[in-house]
Amino acid sequence: MKNILITRSKIRSIKLSNYLTKNGAKNFFQPLFSVKKIISENLLSSKNNSPIIISSANAIHILKKYNFSKDITIFCVGKITAQKLKNLGFVNVIHPQINSGKELSKIIIAHLNPREIFYFRGEKISFDFVKFLEKKGFKVNSEIVYKTCEISKFSEEIINLVKLKYFDEVLIFSQNSLEIFYKNCINHNLIEYFNSSNIMCMSNKIAKNARKIGFTKVSTFKKFPLLKNFYDAR
Repeated sequence: MKNILITRSKIRSIKLSNYLTKNGAKNFFQPLFSVKKIISENLLSSKNNSPIIISSANAIHILKKYNFSKDITIFCVGKITAQKLKNLGFVNVIHPQINSGKELSKIIIAHLNPREIFYFRGEKISFDFVKFLEKKGFKVNSEIVYKTCEISKFSEEIINLVKLKYFDEVLIFSQNSLEIFYKNCINHNLIEYFNSSNIMCMSNKIAKNARKIGFTKVSTFKKFPLLKNFYDAR
C-alpha cells in the first residue's frame, strides 16, 4: 500500500482521494493555502461577450457572480475545471489534453483571431497568458478574482509522519503550492526527510522548479499510472 500526501484539503480532494483509496493507497492531507474570493468592480461596466480564459477552478465564482452567458467561449487549463464549468451549464468550454498554460495558449491562437479576451486569475500565476497572447496581437484584460492565503505550517501529524519517512508520494498541484510547500519544509527542517519521497508534480514546469530548489526524487503526474489514469478519465 502506498502512503500518499495530498497537498490540498480533504474537501477539495474527495474524488481523487476516493479513486486512490480504491486502488490501494492510503491518503493524508496537508492543505497549503485557503482561497479568498475577490469581486472585481471593473467587470460591472466592462462585461461583454468576449472570450474568457480561466486557469484555475478558483476563478469560476466570478462567472456566477456576474451571470455570464452560458454560451460564452471559455478556455480553461484542465479537464476538471472544464467539467465544473459544464456542470454549471456553460456549453462552449475548450481545454487542452495536457494541463498546460502554454498548450492552452496555442489552442486560443488556433481558435481565435487577435481580439479582446478576458483572463480571470489569482495573484500568482504559473504561466503568463498576458505576455504570450499580447505578442500575438490579443488585448488581454487580466482580472485578479481570487487570492491565496498561505498556511504557514504543517500539522503535527504530518510532521511526525514525515520524520518517519512515511510518505511514498507527495502530490503538488501548482507552482504556488510548490513554493509554500518548500517554505514550510525549510521552516520545519524537513527537506532531508522529504527527499525519500517521490515529489509528484502536475506539470513538467513545476517538476523542473522542484528539482531546482533541491528535491531529488521528482516526477510528474503523467508518469504515475494511478494519477495519469485519473486525470485522463476526467
